[in-house]
Amino acid sequence: MENRIDTVIVDDDNPSIRVLADRLKAYPEVRVVATAGNGEEGWNTVLKHKPDLLFLDVELSDTSGLEFLSSLDKHIDWDMKVVFYTSYEKYLLPALRLQAFDYLLKPVSDSELALIMDRFCLLRDEARRMVAPPSMPAPAPSPMQSILITTITNDKLIVRAENIGFFKYDSERKLWKVILNNLQHFILKHQTTADTILKYAPEFIQIHKTYIININYLYMISENNCTLLPPFNKVSELRVSKVYKKKLLDRFYDL
Repeated sequence: MENRIDTVIVDDDNPSIRVLADRLKAYPEVRVVATAGNGEEGWNTVLKHKPDLLFLDVELSDTSGLEFLSSLDKHIDWDMKVVFYTSYEKYLLPALRLQAFDYLLKPVSDSELALIMDRFCLLRDEARRMVAPPSMPAPAPSPMQSILITTITNDKLIVRAENIGFFKYDSERKLWKVILNNLQHFILKHQTTADTILKYAPEFIQIHKTYIININYLYMISENNCTLLPPFNKVSELRVSKVYKKKLLDRFYDL
């Protein structure tokens, strides 16, 4: 099955494995091929199954997930994305420094898992050089405006407005994320607010208390749902709330 995503879960907590495996059933292309309860078992499991996606607990009974990945890294000769997941946000920075694909907090949030899976599929599709349908035009050119963004790790990024697809607010962690058109995303510093983001560039418009989009990527508004142009056309959670809908429609019609 060409679109199948072979997945391995390494976690020393069986209930957590069951919860995550159950949540992953919402994605028909995902197949959890194996699970492991400690680092030694996980090592053999990963090398045996060579999964596309690895969910790795940060605190294992016999090692840390960070040490596990560092030691395993030189043996990985296939394309595998690693998602660290843990109950403790303190591991965020070390995970990012190890260039993990993403980071998921326990208990698993459906919306956060959906964002991770959408991003994984978008990256996979890009790797296969899938082209956008000819009926979907390219986004309108925007001014070559550069924005200075500060991440949660205090890194300074200079990003063009035209390279930003949307921003998403994590209400549990009270943090905004920026999602770029190369499918990378960065967690912004705690002091970042919706008003801060809206001042970055005129093409950013709020559609919901948890979403701000680049209107130049907006392809269609259907009832209360937004569809964006590639590479964001598979993001299915961009809902428009009533308080923002009129302003969004007015801006969209003016394009």
